[in-house]
Amino acid sequence: MSEEKGEFDRWATTFHDYYEPGSRADYEFRLTRKLVITARKWTAFLDGRVKRKTGFSRSRWQTLAAIAFAGGPVATLELAGRMGVQWPGVVRVLNEMEAEGLIERTQSSDDRRYRMIAITPAGRALLDEVLEITNPLRAVRLAGIATEDLITSERVLDQMLATLVR
Repeated sequence: MSEEKGEFDRWATTFHDYYEPGSRADYEFRLTRKLVITARKWTAFLDGRVKRKTGFSRSRWQTLAAIAFAGGPVATLELAGRMGVQWPGVVRVLNEMEAEGLIERTQSSDDRRYRMIAITPAGRALLDEVLEITNPLRAVRLAGIATEDLITSERVLDQMLATLVR
């Protein structure tokens, strides 16, 4: 399913029965629709490439990245929040990764109710392998987009996320 400019208007023949052409609501709908479709396609694209080369699922390599990028041990609940997912799903992934020696979990020294998660050298090696796949794919796909546009896009997405986190 291609999303070239104008294709939506070709098949969504009654869209303007719901949204006034050129209105703020028209632009808001189009932006959020494309955001969702882009996220789905990007995720599937990367997931397919990484899984084919490493056998590692998206939930696992994204969890490893979130732990590694934290720069030190991170609590399970905080990790889930950073990833935008519910903690029960993260716990299942963490259990698998701990059994494989990719992460270590310890009791928090500040609050014994919390488990702190850190990446192991084996986890770092696997993350490096994943980044060797994803970084060039990202660079190729985004090469035609000006750096200023990337910065603006990130700022817009930050503003959108801020309205959802409240």
